[in-house]
Amino acid sequence: MAAARENRFASVAGIAGLVVLVVALLVAAVRWGSSNGDPLAGAPHASSSAVASASGTPTPTAATATTSPVADQRRGAIAHVPRAVILRQLARVAERIAQHTPMPTAPAGISPGTNQALGYHLLIEFGFAADQWPYLNALWTRESGWNYLAENKSSGAYGIPQSLPADKMAVVGPDWRSNPETQIKWGLAYIAARYGTPQGAWAHETKFGWY
Repeated sequence: MAAARENRFASVAGIAGLVVLVVALLVAAVRWGSSNGDPLAGAPHASSSAVASASGTPTPTAATATTSPVADQRRGAIAHVPRAVILRQLARVAERIAQHTPMPTAPAGISPGTNQALGYHLLIEFGFAADQWPYLNALWTRESGWNYLAENKSSGAYGIPQSLPADKMAVVGPDWRSNPETQIKWGLAYIAARYGTPQGAWAHETKFGWY
C-alpha cells in the first residue's frame, strides 16, 4: 500500500511539474510577444509556389546525406523566427506531454538510439502527423546527415537543423552545441512557426537551397 501511494504521489508530482513548465513557457512567450510587437512581423515567408513545388514523398539517399560541413552558404535554417514564437511552440509540446499523448511505432529502417530515432519521436511529440517524417528526414539528411556537430565553415550554420546563426538554438537550452535533442526541438519549433509542416520546409529547401 505504501509503495502504491508513493507511485501515485510521484505521478501527480510529475504532472504538476509539466503543468508548471507549460505555464512558465506561456508566460515567457507572452512577455516576449508584448515587448517585441507582432512576433511574426518582418519574418520572410515561403511563397505558395514554393510549398506547392513538393511532389511525392522524398526518399533520402546516401548521395544527399552529409556529415561534413556544408559548402553552400545559403543552406540552413536562415529565416528569422522570434524567440516568443519558438517558446509558444515548446509550450504546446509540454501540453501534449502532460496529456500523455501515445507514441506510434517508429518506421522501419530507423535504428534505435540514433538521432533519427530521436527526431521521429520528437516529431510526433510536437504534434506532426507521421506522414511528415519522410520530409523531415530528407531535409535534415540533406542539411547535416543528422550530425549534431555538423558546421558550415563558411556561414556558421550549425547542428542537425543547420541553425543560422547557430546560437538561435540557445532559446531551447544552453547545451545547443552538444545536445541533439536541444537542436531537434529548436528545429521542429522553427519549422512549425515558419512553414507549418516539414513538407513545407522541404518544398522551400528544394526550390531555394535553404529553409
